[in-house]
Amino acid sequence: MNEDLFDFILEASPKGLCYCHLANKETWINPEWRQVLGYESTQQSWVTEDFLLKDQLDLIVNDLQGKDFNPSAHYLIDYKHQNGSILKTICTGALQKDSEGRAAALLIAIKQYHQASENLQHQHVHTNGLSKENLNEKLKLSEERFRLAFQHAAIGMAIVSLEGKWLRVNRSLFNILGYRPSELLRLTFQDITHPEDLDKDLNLLNEILERKRDSYQMEKRYLHKEGHIVWVILTVSIVKNSNGEPLHFISQLTDISKVKATELEIQSMMEVTNDQNRRLLNFAHIVSHNLRSHSGNLSMLLNFMETDTNEESRQELFKMFRHATSNLQETVGHLNEVVAVNTTIENLSRINLYEAINCAIGNVEALLKAADAICKNEVKEDVIIDAVPAYLDSILLNFLTNAIKYRSPDRTLSIVLKAETEANKVTLSIQDNGMGIDLALNQDKIFGMYKTFHANNDARGIGLFITKNQIEAMGGKVTLDSEVNVGTTFTIHFKIRE
Repeated sequence: MNEDLFDFILEASPKGLCYCHLANKETWINPEWRQVLGYESTQQSWVTEDFLLKDQLDLIVNDLQGKDFNPSAHYLIDYKHQNGSILKTICTGALQKDSEGRAAALLIAIKQYHQASENLQHQHVHTNGLSKENLNEKLKLSEERFRLAFQHAAIGMAIVSLEGKWLRVNRSLFNILGYRPSELLRLTFQDITHPEDLDKDLNLLNEILERKRDSYQMEKRYLHKEGHIVWVILTVSIVKNSNGEPLHFISQLTDISKVKATELEIQSMMEVTNDQNRRLLNFAHIVSHNLRSHSGNLSMLLNFMETDTNEESRQELFKMFRHATSNLQETVGHLNEVVAVNTTIENLSRINLYEAINCAIGNVEALLKAADAICKNEVKEDVIIDAVPAYLDSILLNFLTNAIKYRSPDRTLSIVLKAETEANKVTLSIQDNGMGIDLALNQDKIFGMYKTFHANNDARGIGLFITKNQIEAMGGKVTLDSEVNVGTTFTIHFKIRE
């Protein structure tokens, strides 16, 4: 039989019904029998009150062990009324077993009953002008409306115990989570809540129990029976008795999995777009900054060649010019990689850092010569890093040209590059004795876009921003230490594959 239909029969039956879980001793009673026992018909169905003399259950279970159900067998069971009196009943029973054949639950149907307290049976109670019979009729109608609204609601609904046990669920909740009602009754909501959402949910529940709030709403992930994640909007409220004591929670679940999937897809597309924008920004920077450095270097070398009359010196300048031209061609070749590359650590190229630094120094050799500067590459010749060639070229050029641009007029510029290798990391330091930066004033905006720290007319405040972006795109990070009129040291941490 369909379990929802079974649930409907239990609730709507005009006869008294009890459904007893033998393991945890919790007992479900239907509205009709709740009223007979003196409880409100709208009170929670699952109760732990000792209204059933449970020592009688063993006799019924033992009798039914071999046959599950015996229609000709009748049992005498005593029930306790809410006022303490005893109800004598004649019942039939049906046994439900688990997958291993052990008795799991007992369904009891009350066929006849007799109340020991005759006065109570014939007592006529009036409430607000209504007889007990009329009041019960109104309660039955109210509960029937609630039951229909509960079972056929378009959103998932559940009655949950204060400990998190599912007491009753509707058809929509079954469709959302994939569990049948009988399966959910063996679980708590904690069992199928995504671990990352559990603490937040429990904290909000505790706030309800501590009377800090009456309800709450949150986005939450459940684990579907088939293993995938279900996103819902969860609304939880508390049901209390006439004394204000909490009885159980009412949970409402609206499935937003499709909305979330669309949201995540849009977010993914935005990340792709942002990544493409970052690549285009790097491309533009390399075109405008790096190529300008190359062209400036070549122009200065030509000027030196035109004015230098020493043949030996001119030959050396010619070698430098040829080397600079070769580096320019390599930079142009890297530009396509900047737009196309997927900058994850697995897709980076293995690059000899010593050789890359020598190449970068060659690209600014004319600038160094014009500034009468000294640049030392103290990196060991066998140091290998994982990087995007165009990014590494851009990073080194930016730091070297900045050192030249912001040199101190009071002393000869000295630039020293060193590297240390440990585990899966290479740390490169680029130290100069230039003008320095006042970190007390500029610490939080060093790598910001359009942030400048000196009065140079050609300062645009984009170079350090782009450089930091390129380093982080390759899985690294950059820090600096600087003092005004002493100098600056940039430290770059490159990740390398083991």
